[in-house]
Amino acid sequence: MPKYATHLCLVSDQATPNLLPVLDPTWQPRKVVLARSKQMVDRAEALAKVLRPRCHGIEIAMRDLPDAYDYAALSDNFLDFLAGCEGEDVALNVTGGTKLMAVAAQEVFRSEGKPVFYVNVQTDEVIVIGQSARWQPLVSKLTVREMLEVHGHTVSPIRQIQVTAPQRDVTARLLDHLQSAAEAFGTLNYLAQLAEGKPGLTTQIDKKNSKWKALQALLFLLEDAQMLRLDGDKLTFADEEARRFVQGEWLEKHVYQTLQGLQGKYASISDVVTGVELEFDQRSRRTGKPLTRNEIDVACLYHNTLHLIECKTANYAKEPGDQDDKAATVLYKLESLQKLGGLRTKTMIVDLRGHLADQDANRNRAEESNILIVHGRELHDLRNVLERKWFSKGGEGKGTHA
Repeated sequence: MPKYATHLCLVSDQATPNLLPVLDPTWQPRKVVLARSKQMVDRAEALAKVLRPRCHGIEIAMRDLPDAYDYAALSDNFLDFLAGCEGEDVALNVTGGTKLMAVAAQEVFRSEGKPVFYVNVQTDEVIVIGQSARWQPLVSKLTVREMLEVHGHTVSPIRQIQVTAPQRDVTARLLDHLQSAAEAFGTLNYLAQLAEGKPGLTTQIDKKNSKWKALQALLFLLEDAQMLRLDGDKLTFADEEARRFVQGEWLEKHVYQTLQGLQGKYASISDVVTGVELEFDQRSRRTGKPLTRNEIDVACLYHNTLHLIECKTANYAKEPGDQDDKAATVLYKLESLQKLGGLRTKTMIVDLRGHLADQDANRNRAEESNILIVHGRELHDLRNVLERKWFSKGGEGKGTHA
């Protein structure tokens, strides 16, 4: 299997194909040259930011390109590059760049007898153009943080969390009440939200509420788990961690733990995290536009493809007369998140109440945007649902991704 001393990479919005061969021990070069147009300066810097801590001793250089659509100027630039590499073992990673940039680079390298390789983003497999052999998939694996950073986003420190045995027990009991007390979950979420920042984490309960009986069953369950205390019409949470858990963190932890459990079966699930805070796209710093801040409930990487999950326990049913379509707002956020990790990014909503897709318009929008929605009884069998909808397509270990 070839191992070239220098990789010339064509920088584009799709960063993963340039990154993976450099990180793979079999393909890792001694030098990486990132060829960038003016539009891709920040993308090249993001690539270098991820490469440096992972590739100690590898030289990383930048090469500025002319107009990405000026074929003659691009060809001259690549010829000049090879002239400066006389006698070196250099290869072109032709996967990135504009189509015209890739054609110009490939023509120059082939005319000079230099190897050209391509990364199949569907399989993370390297193909050396002109050779019939198909190489094994790349074994390099990224973290969620690296995947986000290499696409130009600023990521806050990701905290490591633990799901305790009592929390797992409470979650299982909450899911058992999903059918009988479905309407009360939104009220429970709202009460926990009201208690935030209040003295003693205490809020009032209206026992005349039509959902009181269903809510009471949930409150007794949580009181038995020592997460809150019910005293007349006063509801007091044990601490801030308990309040966050009740407000909806329990569902996030359930999804997070389920994905962690699947790592043992699917080696290609390389990272699972929760509560990721980030600022979108560093290019905003150059334009002067305000950075977009957001949070991802749960994320994982499968075959180096970013999979993002939003967990919703609130009530998203649209009542008569409502001016705001909260479900549409959630779908808009998921559509924005799909841009985070390149073209292959996949998204899912775990909707406890199951109202996000009640409206035909929202259901059609989710389908058109390839946003999966999991809800209701599916939550009892979440592991199998995730396998069926994401991880089993094509089979593990066959070089395919969901």
